[in-house]
Amino acid sequence: EDDNRLEISVGLAPLEIRLFIAGQLSAVINGRNLLMYEQYREKNSDDTSWPKDEEGMWESEWKGNRDSNPRGPASVGVDVDFVGFNHVFGIPEHASSFSLKTTSGDQAHYSDPYRLFNLDVFEHDLDSPMALYGSIPFMMAHSTARTLGFFWLNGAETFVDISNGLTSQGQPVKQTHWISETGQLEFFLLPGPTPQAVSFQYAELTGYTAMPQFFSIAYHQCRWNYKDEQDVRAVNAGFNEHDIPYDVLWLDIEHTDAKKYFTWDKAHFPTPIDMQERLASDGRKMVTIVDPHVKRDSGYHVHNHCLSNDMYTKKPDGSVYEGWCWPGAVSYPDFSSKRVRDEWANFYAFNKY
Repeated sequence: EDDNRLEISVGLAPLEIRLFIAGQLSAVINGRNLLMYEQYREKNSDDTSWPKDEEGMWESEWKGNRDSNPRGPASVGVDVDFVGFNHVFGIPEHASSFSLKTTSGDQAHYSDPYRLFNLDVFEHDLDSPMALYGSIPFMMAHSTARTLGFFWLNGAETFVDISNGLTSQGQPVKQTHWISETGQLEFFLLPGPTPQAVSFQYAELTGYTAMPQFFSIAYHQCRWNYKDEQDVRAVNAGFNEHDIPYDVLWLDIEHTDAKKYFTWDKAHFPTPIDMQERLASDGRKMVTIVDPHVKRDSGYHVHNHCLSNDMYTKKPDGSVYEGWCWPGAVSYPDFSSKRVRDEWANFYAFNKY
């Protein structure tokens, strides 16, 4: 249709990509010439075209854990400006407003950029661009006229700055600047023109969400932590007494034997099948939490299986990575491997758990 006609113009030296929709400039890539693509290099190179090596460029340390960059700094970044827009949304997960606030420029709300880096943060700050549990490098720009999407295809630690600007004709511009620690410079502009159309275009790129089971879209009751089967019965009875509908009750990690997933604490949850059947008689289901780390315990069948079947994430030297979480010393299955994912799925079998 004419009102959604797309045109792309590409300029060189410097590179600039402009998206026109129905003849109107709608997005500009590298309009502020912030494109950065650090090339791999040799440490302490005599090549004067590289910036001088500084501490932290080749390796870093946090709480005794060292992380190396064997080929040196390798960040990528570019500016993306949405023309004719006052609001952008997305790049979850942050404890911020739905319409993302500014991080740079005059009167910026935040002094730091939005950080995309998966973290399990207890008692996190509110109204902050700090990283939280998830990180999805997808943004929507929205106005009364149309919606645009931008997908930054990069899984590395990423920072996003947002500022306000104006065109020479006085049009509002939502200015964004994307910087990732490493990776390729790969991104997608999704022309919309509606939020529904952008969501469809994004799903075409990344895959569609699996259709959820019907019960799972209703209300879930979840907290840390219901301590035993009597506690579960009391909570369920309380919902019945007050006629509050819910479909799913969750158990956090304390239902396990010493925080070993796929096990039960036999003292506090001695009859898990009977407990679940009682919930089922009220038309309800139970979900038990399983975290993506495994306690390093020679008496724990899941750990022994992962270790003997080469399922754990490894360090650069080939040894198994050992971290620290709720159970204490833990290792992490390499879920990027389909073989590991399939092996892990077997632990959920009824005759094993």
